[in-house]
Amino acid sequence: MQIPNHESRLSRRELLRGAGALGLGMAAGLPALAQGGGSADFKLDKQGRIVVAYAAGGASDAIARYVGDAIAQRGGKAVIVENRPGADGNIAAEFVVRAPTDAYNLLVSGSSTHAANATIYKKLAYDPDKDFTPLATMATTPYAMLVNPKRIAQASAADFLAWARKDGQTLSFASANVGGRIAGERFKQLTRLNAVNAQAMTDLIGGQFDYYFCDMLTALPQIKAGTVRALALSSAQRIPSLPDVPTVAELGYAGFDVSSWIAIWSAKATTPQPVSAALSRWVGETLESPAGQDFLVKKGLVPTPVSPEHLLQLQARDTRDWGRIIIDAGMQQP
Repeated sequence: MQIPNHESRLSRRELLRGAGALGLGMAAGLPALAQGGGSADFKLDKQGRIVVAYAAGGASDAIARYVGDAIAQRGGKAVIVENRPGADGNIAAEFVVRAPTDAYNLLVSGSSTHAANATIYKKLAYDPDKDFTPLATMATTPYAMLVNPKRIAQASAADFLAWARKDGQTLSFASANVGGRIAGERFKQLTRLNAVNAQAMTDLIGGQFDYYFCDMLTALPQIKAGTVRALALSSAQRIPSLPDVPTVAELGYAGFDVSSWIAIWSAKATTPQPVSAALSRWVGETLESPAGQDFLVKKGLVPTPVSPEHLLQLQARDTRDWGRIIIDAGMQQP
């Protein structure tokens, strides 16, 4: 893929010095974090505050509350969950960095604040690396490519693509967040469809758009109700909640894999390393348990390695890869 001259927008420390270099270089400092706070009777000496970068009711909110309850039980202090949506997660990230010291301040966000936004925005009011301690990746969420069966008669993605390419028609695709937009833009680039971006689920159901790359928590109820049809998934593999829906890669576009991830960080300014170590361990124990895995799958989320090392690798990879898609699609803010 040719990258335009404004590739300099990609360069946040040379895209975190590349996925491999960052994953190894930063992870080298993590053993002490993983071992700190290792005592089984470690307790918090003040409450926790989890700030969610998205609105209540979504996947990030659900997993934040689930993990928050577990932290409260293990740490012996209340954990407050606050939703501060807006600006692709930047509002929440900035709040956590500048939050008062009355609590240990944590951020539940993902691939927007700690990957895509470095390219979308000219300047961030926080440093994704210096201001946060990575605790864990908690789940990934692929996007389902949805159509309204009343508007689109084609029942498979292959038939849809054959129809979409007829007569050079221009289609519209919906997205409700950065990850969905990136999935849609990458799909358009690879399939060479003529399509413009718009928003969102209610308009798809109303028949105003042709297709929608939608997060699973939002998509599953509509799919089950029959109001939309899922043609393909943006993830590398099929998922348990939609086992009969193929991936875009299976349609002949090898390597297509655009999934958002949900993760948790602590603010370095208000959360000491021993506390962060304990929090990281508790999150891992919670989500890697059978109950935690079951919780994720029922929400349409995909379990993932729950570790700070894995989080750093995802952050580096998607800062680089999503940055290129963002530039090619002209998604940067002026």
